[in-house]
Amino acid sequence: MVTAILVSTLLAFLLGFLWYSPAVFGKAWLDAVGKNVGDVQETTMAMHAVSIIGWLAAAFVYAFMINHPMLKGDVQDYLFLSIALWGAFMMPPKAAAIMHGNFNTKLLWIDGGYHLAGYLIFAIVFKIFVA
Repeated sequence: MVTAILVSTLLAFLLGFLWYSPAVFGKAWLDAVGKNVGDVQETTMAMHAVSIIGWLAAAFVYAFMINHPMLKGDVQDYLFLSIALWGAFMMPPKAAAIMHGNFNTKLLWIDGGYHLAGYLIFAIVFKIFVA
């Protein structure tokens, strides 16, 4: 279980480097948050620390939840859990922030897509290492 937690945390974190790179969504993300590359470079270490700690916490919760008696350990169960966690805990606060004018819908889909992909990584890694 510890291996699944650590591997899924690392892979979800590393996905962020690709996801937010200029080749994928980096330019669109900078535009959505109203920043330039220089602004982000000043806070990169803090952002990385928050990200990896968040993914580690999510992996611990995921490890706890896969032991629920309703889950049989099928890959479909793990995928469902990933989508349910994303829909229940990631998207509502982001959508609420949009309604309150704190950021735009482009950011919702960029960040939301990243988190969904991260949770789907959890499903794959936990299926490989735990089931």
